[in-house]
Amino acid sequence: MKNNSTLGFLFSGLLATGALVSCEYAVSEQKASYGTRVKYEVGKKIEFPDFTIEYVGERRKSGPVFPRPFLYDDFKVSQGTTEKTVSWTAGTGDIGPIDFEIGGKHYQIELRHSDKLGNLKDDELVIWQSSPPL
Repeated sequence: MKNNSTLGFLFSGLLATGALVSCEYAVSEQKASYGTRVKYEVGKKIEFPDFTIEYVGERRKSGPVFPRPFLYDDFKVSQGTTEKTVSWTAGTGDIGPIDFEIGGKHYQIELRHSDKLGNLKDDELVIWQSSPPL
């Protein structure tokens, strides 16, 4: 009887480990829809219908016109073998959407505030399908 209980204990441990690995994978990638609030964090891939986006982190950069550095939030956007970096910043305080293009389609990313959904939490973004900028 002792062998059966040991075997059962080991099997339970394997199931628990498998569940933890599955949960970890589920956290690292998420499916999302356009026009909805989506939580983001460093290293977490978010799969939209046409592309995947991943938050890379924030950086500070100053320029010749404004001596105080701007804070940028950088995202890696990929579709198949195509990959690009999209950077969002409030810059001088104008919190608005940033346009980007991938795969011949145009999108907008919003952080901090959405024109249609209102204020966003610090860890939320919204992506909209859009027309090419004029």
